[in-house]
Amino acid sequence: MPSSTVIVSKRAEKQFFSLPKDAQDRVFCALRILQNEGLYGKLDIQKLQGASNFFRIRVGTYRILFELYTENAIKVYAILPRKNAYKL
Repeated sequence: MPSSTVIVSKRAEKQFFSLPKDAQDRVFCALRILQNEGLYGKLDIQKLQGASNFFRIRVGTYRILFELYTENAIKVYAILPRKNAYKL
């Protein structure tokens, strides 16, 4: 299984800790799966339109937005509710 390095930005970390506890648990689980299995795991990952290396993971009503630097390096730049996620 491919293992990836997941880097969480300060902004995303702050957004993570502002989430309700149950949402934090689900997001944390999704990030672990992303780290252990990469883009080909069992997550709901889609490429964002108009961007070459930007993706999102759907976790209930929350979105984890990340950029793929290399095949093994991923930077999470936002963890937001769906209604706010695409207004960046």
